[in-house]
Amino acid sequence: MQKIANISGAPWDAPPQGGPDQCPTGDEPKQSQRVRGELTVGQRQLNTIFGGSPTRVLDAGEILGAAVGASDAICRLRAGWACEFRGFANGTRAIVDVYLPGDVLGLDAIFGTRSLDEISTLSTVTIETIPTAAAMIELMGSRPTALYVAWLLSRRQRRADRLLAALSRLDARGRLATMTLDFCTRLRRRRLIAGLVYNLPMTQTQIGDYLGLTVVHINRVLRALRHARIVTLEKHCVTIHDIERLKSLAENGETVNSRTIVGERSLNG
Repeated sequence: MQKIANISGAPWDAPPQGGPDQCPTGDEPKQSQRVRGELTVGQRQLNTIFGGSPTRVLDAGEILGAAVGASDAICRLRAGWACEFRGFANGTRAIVDVYLPGDVLGLDAIFGTRSLDEISTLSTVTIETIPTAAAMIELMGSRPTALYVAWLLSRRQRRADRLLAALSRLDARGRLATMTLDFCTRLRRRRLIAGLVYNLPMTQTQIGDYLGLTVVHINRVLRALRHARIVTLEKHCVTIHDIERLKSLAENGETVNSRTIVGERSLNG
């Protein structure tokens, strides 16, 4: 994935609703011209605030709350990927969301519902920080900014809904297809990629924590998808070869055409 320069006007500073994607998720609601106008103003206001804040570079594997010295700060990823996780008493964890360049983290810290102590960097990242959640209360005094923040939170909820639906009803192929398409769509929307190839800074263990699958299962399904010439994941590089069949997998899971199923069965044999 391309690195984003530490200057204002990065690609993801585009208006909230951009042009068409090659790999849309199919659930983008229409917005009225008035709402789009308010969102654009609110986005510009938030960009101005973040643009005047200091930047920090963090290594992969750092916990955001400890790194910035506050669990209620508000951060924006200038570059790099991060994830939100939930740990369990048996030592395992689940990744519940993945953040890409341009995402704002800690928006609901003022409510105490999500903490930066549960966000870890997946790669080297550059972040911009508003030191305390109290600053968000002041930001919400502006109607366009408040509307834009609500829009950002609704987009995060929509991602969570898609992930929950995939985990509930799709097989391993469908879950991997949903994840691959989601990342591709978000990167294209922010003009971080132009085609159907992007860098995925996640290990198979982290993908398993995100999709609720074992590493063995992920490896087997990835080989099947590569064999069927649908998608390839090699050395953290994702290449989508057949976007329509990938969409079918994301919509139907195991009921996709027989070539994919035969490919995995032959590998199992």
